[in-house]
Amino acid sequence: MSTPLVSPPVSSTLSLPVSLPFDPSGSAGSNLVEDEIQVIGLRSIRAFPVNYGLFFADSVVVTDDATDLPLTSGTQYYLTQMDVAASMRCGSEIDEVVVITDLTVSQRVRVTYQALGGVNNVALGALQIAIDNLHINDGPVSWSDVTAKPSAYPPVPHHPHIADDIYGAEYIVVALERLSASLLQGQGAAQDELMAYAQSCVNEVLDSIAGAVSALDTHESDFGNPHQDTAHLIGGYTKEETTAAIEVETVNQEAADAVIQAALDTHIADYGNPHEVTANQIGGWSTAQSDAAMATMQATLMQSITATEAVENAHFVNYSNPHQDTAANIGTLTSGQINSAATAAAASPGSQASGLATSVNNHVTNTSNPHQDTAANVGTWTYTAIQNSIVNPLTSHINNLGNPHQVTVAQLGTYSSTTINNNISAALNQVIGDVNSLNGYISAHTENMNNPHQDTLANTGAGGYSAGALQNAINQLQGPGGSAGNAIAALP
Repeated sequence: MSTPLVSPPVSSTLSLPVSLPFDPSGSAGSNLVEDEIQVIGLRSIRAFPVNYGLFFADSVVVTDDATDLPLTSGTQYYLTQMDVAASMRCGSEIDEVVVITDLTVSQRVRVTYQALGGVNNVALGALQIAIDNLHINDGPVSWSDVTAKPSAYPPVPHHPHIADDIYGAEYIVVALERLSASLLQGQGAAQDELMAYAQSCVNEVLDSIAGAVSALDTHESDFGNPHQDTAHLIGGYTKEETTAAIEVETVNQEAADAVIQAALDTHIADYGNPHEVTANQIGGWSTAQSDAAMATMQATLMQSITATEAVENAHFVNYSNPHQDTAANIGTLTSGQINSAATAAAASPGSQASGLATSVNNHVTNTSNPHQDTAANVGTWTYTAIQNSIVNPLTSHINNLGNPHQVTVAQLGTYSSTTINNNISAALNQVIGDVNSLNGYISAHTENMNNPHQDTLANTGAGGYSAGALQNAINQLQGPGGSAGNAIAALP
């Protein structure tokens, strides 16, 4: 940090830098000037340049020295005389003059700023202090006292040189011109001239800004790569690099796809139950479940067959006319009908007896189920019922081959379709054999005309006449001297 400056200088012994190094970044600590004192008086508009010339606009802080309060830019002061060339070069606004507009601000302010520096930035106060510290004796000097005079070129009378013609004095000239301008700005009579000059500077700046904006617009609309950017500068790849990268990625992707496809093909061809599918998951039964189901089915069938056999056996030994047969059902006559027939047969007994015998013989030889017995009547199953309830569902189950992974029966712990078919066929054959045996027994019973139920005439409502009694009555009717009366009398 630099030591606070006072303009004009108040000490002849204080050592301050005459100029600062050029700093286009606006961040060098050597160019930061803090609390530089400026005496601005009490005029309505007070303008002043800072001691070290051009400065960065965004670094300026102006403080009222009397109140120690910072001033507000745009309301209490503004910056002017922007140096366009320096601003364009540094990429930031570079100004030269501070203008105080608030009349309540005291006549002394402190200014902190970041100086641009360089050959044209000379602190006048620091220059004066540096000159004073040289202790130069500016009194008259006799020519004879001048040492190291050239001997070949004695001096001749000549006009004084203009200061800016002297090599090495240009910095002093610039400093003196700025000092003069500062003094002129401080004079009340020169305010109009200063304002006119300031306006012209503003106009010049506006023209420069307009030119810069136009140039910027032209630059922004230039799509011909005005900066000669390359793919690498903008973080991209060239066409060749992009093509090469795509080719490498294509090869890598194809290799990865090949690996995935190989793994998929291996999985598809894996018939070793790769998903560890169980019989239950595909709607099937395990060996234990199949055995249990078969055992349950066989037990149920045997229970049903046993119950049916018990019913049949009870039926077979039932001699109490279980079918409620009547004389008409078995093709015979009641006792009343016989009496009527015997009476009517007195005129033609041989013909009546012959007709009765024919009717009985026809019934006895009738093998077309004259009683219209059904499987339901005898408490058993028909072949169709067994086919629909057992055979067809089992056949449909056996034919279900929906196994996409070709899981084997050994892996599932069950039987093969052949084994299951053989088991079912054996069970079915057993059932069919039992049913056929039952049907044969029923057929034999149906065709049994030897009175398997031991029916009597009394059971059938035939009046209680036995075959012997009837035969005796017939003999009394047909024998020598026979008559209907004798026949009726011979009946018990």
